[in-house]
Amino acid sequence: MQPKNVEWRRQSVSQGVLIINDKVLLVANDYRARGILWSLPGGRLEPGEPHAEAVVREFKEETGLDVTVAGLLYVADAKTEIDRYHFVTCVFEVKLLSNAPLDSEGLPQISCEGDMAVRQVRFVPFDQVPQLITRPSIGEPLLNYLYYGASQMPSRYWCYPEYNTPDYVPVSWPPTTLWVQS
Repeated sequence: MQPKNVEWRRQSVSQGVLIINDKVLLVANDYRARGILWSLPGGRLEPGEPHAEAVVREFKEETGLDVTVAGLLYVADAKTEIDRYHFVTCVFEVKLLSNAPLDSEGLPQISCEGDMAVRQVRFVPFDQVPQLITRPSIGEPLLNYLYYGASQMPSRYWCYPEYNTPDYVPVSWPPTTLWVQS
């Protein structure tokens, strides 16, 4: 555990949700010491960069796709006292901008060659998301959005005061537990 006098590391993050044929696009990032973690395409903002611009840039880097922001879906506010990290993540609905070549399932061809940390990128059926995304601060709001849709989602602001603990309830499909919500 980090000593209490260690400064908090604050991170502003943007992520995008792209849904095609009842599948959501996910990326597998290699965090070396922590291993492979699945998430939505996105990442940390560059200095002075607005969230909406960051998600467009990150989407291109991680998936090879050109997208436009269709609207803000929700915000996840997550911190861990253990590691002294505080993440504020804005998650946007995105739409394809260009006519990307399609595969046999009608999905755009994707590539993670533009980002060295991304090991895999793929479209995943909604019910398989909990097998890949296990962190509640990413998975729980996403699963609730996928299940309820934007108009009936239980919350637009999700708060995880301590996400790095064994006490959280793993995400599941359909979403059955709202772990921590404000």
